[in-house]
Amino acid sequence: MKWDEERLKILEELRSKGINPYPPKFNFSHTIKQIKNEADKLNKKSHEPFMHDISTVGRIGNIRRHGKAAFIDIFDEGERLQLYARVNELGEDRYNEFIHMVGRGDIIGVKGELFYTMKGELTLRINDYALLSKALIEPPDWSRLSPEFRYAHRYVDFLYNSNSRDLMITRFNVIQQIRTYLYNQGFMEVETPILQPVYGGALAKPFKTHVNALNEDWYLRISLELYLKRYIVGGFNKVFEIGKVFRNEDIDVTHNPEYTLLELYWAYADYKDIMNLTENLIKEVAKKVLKEPKIRKVMNGKEHEIDLEKPFNKITMYDALSNAIGKNIETVSDDELKRMLDEINQKPRGNLYIRGFMIEKLFDKLVADNIVDPTFILDYPIETTPLCKPHRSKSGLVERFELYAAGMELANAYSELNDPVLQDELFKKEMEMMRRGDEEAHPYDFDFVRALSYGMPPTGGVGIGIDRVVMLLTGVYSIKEIIPYPMISYKLVEEE
Repeated sequence: MKWDEERLKILEELRSKGINPYPPKFNFSHTIKQIKNEADKLNKKSHEPFMHDISTVGRIGNIRRHGKAAFIDIFDEGERLQLYARVNELGEDRYNEFIHMVGRGDIIGVKGELFYTMKGELTLRINDYALLSKALIEPPDWSRLSPEFRYAHRYVDFLYNSNSRDLMITRFNVIQQIRTYLYNQGFMEVETPILQPVYGGALAKPFKTHVNALNEDWYLRISLELYLKRYIVGGFNKVFEIGKVFRNEDIDVTHNPEYTLLELYWAYADYKDIMNLTENLIKEVAKKVLKEPKIRKVMNGKEHEIDLEKPFNKITMYDALSNAIGKNIETVSDDELKRMLDEINQKPRGNLYIRGFMIEKLFDKLVADNIVDPTFILDYPIETTPLCKPHRSKSGLVERFELYAAGMELANAYSELNDPVLQDELFKKEMEMMRRGDEEAHPYDFDFVRALSYGMPPTGGVGIGIDRVVMLLTGVYSIKEIIPYPMISYKLVEEE
């Protein structure tokens, strides 16, 4: 590790004087935010001290020296406070020690009295201080930090980039409001295992590990679905979980191999009930978190306004794709579907030119990326979804929707399949596709079929990508901006 040589010397000097540069504790009376709130309530604007014996803590951002006095900016939890240090209060030795020993990035505790400067700035005149943590790396100019540096060293980004800090606060508020909404709807928050003997609930490549005690290969979960459905079988009628899932796939502006997923399951409901719940949930969260329901989002170089107060659009996948190609997709032959995929250099799932897979891939490439306003895409080909109930009135389709907005998929929902015989059949088809080279095919989960065999009530379920919902609400372009610690190559970290 390369530390600042001058700061290392100061560290040694402090210790030689018996000063602990990393003390275990500092008692203080107020946070910076509390100081500001109390000063506002008093509303004295006095140039003379009006609050005494105030103590607080913060990280030094700037030091401006003026002879035998100095102004210091400290920051804590996104709040700034100006300090005033001078020889009169501290004495010659303590003042000189402060100026020499303490620098930008250091964390200090201070005690003193509040007043307003002639320029009207709230200031704490300090009569005592303590060094709480000596920084050994000079704080950077955050405006020049590359995105890669910011993602690799997120703590620096949070410290010196207020926009990144605000995005995280929004993220955590979104999660809190989602929980509150679901609690109020009667849902119970539950837990499911992260390590699983059979990964499932989605079509994805898993991360694999080995359990030494069992001498078995297990997997990081790719979904929360199959264990949450086991709760439904077990008599828990309204359950949800917000948790990390892991897919060994893309890293790009809308994908991260580790991401946060909300999944909920509602016994005796179907995908139409879930559709209403999903729309109401997102609208309620947006209302609680955002000051303005209209979001500005740049897509393909053009700025769009998305109004979350308007009713969400609804259209079937077949109608949406038909509109995009200018003809009824149901009249298009399999050979023509293949030709259309070849023209845009795309292959269907697993390179298997099955009709439903081809329609789904064409929709993904010709329609999904261009959806601006929140839109429910309904009724998918049956081949695409091994865990979904067949459509009650449309042959060859399943009762499924996905919610899209700003060119992103936000949610995926089903009327859940609860027929164990059909589930067995569909799992076997997935295993055949796996043998034919589809790396994302769903493995056969014997215990899940056993669970269904005990009887699962009609159920509606949905998975909602938390990260992408936050992207929508904040209007950001890259998923890395709203994931606290996104995945990047560790080689980049080591090379810093």
